[in-house]
This record gives sequence, C-alpha cells and structure tokens, in this order.
Amino acid sequence: MKDTNRKTEMLNERALKESELRYRRLFEAAQDGILILDADTGMIDDVNPYLIKMLGYSRDEFIKKKLWEVGAFKDVEASQEAFETLQAKEYIRYEDLPLKTKDGQLIQVEFVSNVYLVGDKKVIQCDIRNITEHTRIIAALQENEKTYYELVNQSQDGFFVIASSGNILTVNKAICQALDYSQEELLRMNIWDIIPKKYLDQYRKRLKNFSFR
Repeated sequence: MKDTNRKTEMLNERALKESELRYRRLFEAAQDGILILDADTGMIDDVNPYLIKMLGYSRDEFIKKKLWEVGAFKDVEASQEAFETLQAKEYIRYEDLPLKTKDGQLIQVEFVSNVYLVGDKKVIQCDIRNITEHTRIIAALQENEKTYYELVNQSQDGFFVIASSGNILTVNKAICQALDYSQEELLRMNIWDIIPKKYLDQYRKRLKNFSFR
C-alpha cells in the first residue's frame, strides 16, 4: 500500500513538473510581453524575454520592483490607480497605452491584466502587445481618407457615395448646392428620395447591377 501511495505521489510530482515546464516554455516563447505580479503588493515576480527586448530593460530592472517603479510605466499615479482598479475588478484593459523604452522611444501597446489564483495565492498576469505599427497604419489610413474627402469636397462636380440599400453615405459641397439640400439632410436620405418620379424606372434599371433596391 505504501509503495502504491509513493508511486502515485511520484507520478503527481512528475505531472506537476511537466506542467510547469510547458508553462515556462510558453511563457518564454510568447510573442507578446508578459509580466507576473503579486496581486497584493504589485511587485513584479517574473517577466518574459519578449518584454525585456521590447522595452530594453534588463530582467533585474523588472524583478522585485512594483509596476510603477519600472521606467517604462513612468506615469506613477496612473499606474497606481490602475493597480487599485485591477485589485477591485480583477480585470483591466487599455487599448492604446503609451510606454517609453529605456532608450527613450515611445511605443503604443495594448495592455490587458487579469487576476487569478495559483494555489492559494492571487497573482496578476499582464499581457502587453506592441501595436505601434498597427496604430501608425490606422493613422495613415485616416489621414489618407481625410485628404481624399477634402479633395472630393473641393471638386466642382457633384459627388456622393451610396450604400447598397440606397442610403446616402457621403456627399460633397457641390452636390449639396446643386440639389439645394444641406449635408445633414442628404445624409438622412435615400437615393430614391432625390430622383424625380418620372425617372425612377430608368434609374432602377441602370443601378440594378449594383444591387440597389
């Protein structure tokens, strides 16, 4: 009986070690930054290689420091407030948080933190994803869209964009002046509201291939 119990204990210990090894490999290979914090104190217990590389701080500059004591999280007051919120709600997310690397570069990150139990101890896992390039692309697209809209709006030709339902999505100044409607009025209308009745059938046939109804 003792041998059976001992064998069971050994199997359990082996399973635990294998589980810990799998977690460690995932932790170290992750392509997002990860911090593990003590949920009571905010002290950093672990940091993965990806975050070390992302922010340029050494492991020693993270470990056993509170989150707001690490240079990248320079806004001390906001970090402490976020930590208190996290303690209360056990979840927090920032979609566009600015962090500063050790060499002074500003990067944008998505920051998600959860509280969970490890044994009888609560810990916080912070997942930190670098979205700097994504943010740059979105800003560039928005700027392009703004430039395009300004060019269209300055055109002497009337211009509008219509949804497949026929609802008017975009208009320029020229079409507003030609039809004697304000932009707000046209954006509340459907294309069929501005086509004279005697031309409705003609226009419906022309636009049929565009799936308008």
